[in-house]
Amino acid sequence: MRRKAIIGGIISLVFMYLALRKVDYSDLWTTLQGARWSYLIPNIVLVVGVMFIRAWRWQLILRPIARIPFARVYSSTMIGFMANNVLPARLGEIARAVSLGLKTGISRSATLATIIVERIYDSFVLLAFLWLVFSFSQLSTHTEVARIRYLGWIFLCVNVALVLILILLQFRNASVVRFVERVTRKMSPRVQAVSREITEKFARGLRVHHNWPTTVGVAVSSLVIWIIMGFSNYFVFLALGFHLPWEASFVVLVVVSLMISIPSTAGFVGVYHWATQISLQVYGLSPSEAVAVAIVLHAAQYIPITVLGFYHLRREHLRLRTVDGSQPAPEKPAETGAGVRG
Repeated sequence: MRRKAIIGGIISLVFMYLALRKVDYSDLWTTLQGARWSYLIPNIVLVVGVMFIRAWRWQLILRPIARIPFARVYSSTMIGFMANNVLPARLGEIARAVSLGLKTGISRSATLATIIVERIYDSFVLLAFLWLVFSFSQLSTHTEVARIRYLGWIFLCVNVALVLILILLQFRNASVVRFVERVTRKMSPRVQAVSREITEKFARGLRVHHNWPTTVGVAVSSLVIWIIMGFSNYFVFLALGFHLPWEASFVVLVVVSLMISIPSTAGFVGVYHWATQISLQVYGLSPSEAVAVAIVLHAAQYIPITVLGFYHLRREHLRLRTVDGSQPAPEKPAETGAGVRG
């Protein structure tokens, strides 16, 4: 945990330096002082509202493993997103799996597999947005566009590699298990047994693609989530007096969402701000104006999600140290009605 915090802190400091090195702080303060904060109300409503769709999508992905009540999935979703805001290195993904496992008895390995599936859908939708924006935009000659496109190609390659690995795990599971057994054969019997069990449970979390209606539901909900999030960004532009084209909302959305997948400090500080800055400089904003947008956009998402996440953590009678993986917690049997299936 401490090592992750140190590495994440270094990454965040580097990106925060990159974001702030050209900022005129008097211009930054002037921009923030002139903000019309009422425009943040629809932004916050959309950001909070989209969490219900995220939870419903996760419930769909989990359905081949277990039929879990929506309230339970929603609570774990909020806890996970809150944990990403207060813990380094995207430990919120672990927190989601642990909190759901503690309340339902579902294997954390299988739950983590469903979260990876969710992230892959997200990434492909975001990359599609990026391709559409730059295909129909007149900004193709801007110097920052080449950097953003290069970033998109990197994440596309990573996603394709992940998809191939998941396909191998799902459809050639016996071969993967044998490979794991060969790798661990010189280790203790306990390590071999645990490795095999984790591999098999992880593969169970990939069953969503065995049901086409469910797969379509996950894909459509992913599209809806990111369309709503793109529109929510525009209200922050209006709050700060910037009348940018609609496409700017989606460029910020894509670049920020892809960049914060890099492990950094709690709340993606630095990485978030730099990504917002390079996105908005494409549209003529100065470094100071772009950082002002980054600060407000980050705060408008960070504060409500963190507050609601801690509410659900307390409501579930859990502690942050229990769900962040720093303290071992025993797997509990599934609650009545959860419908857990092997």
